[in-house]
Amino acid sequence: MGLGKLISLAALLAILAASTGQLPRVIYAVHMAKLHLIKESQSSNWGRAMLLPASK
Repeated sequence: MGLGKLISLAALLAILAASTGQLPRVIYAVHMAKLHLIKESQSSNWGRAMLLPASK
């Protein structure tokens, strides 16, 4: 599937969701998917960042 067809499909789905009143639900689902993707891509071995001590 080419990029142009994918963009057309996404636009068609957005128009369909908006016309049926489901656009807020779709936007919420996309946000949740992005948060899950970010959470799953975090490394569990990194730990917390060490900050340099500030001198006064």
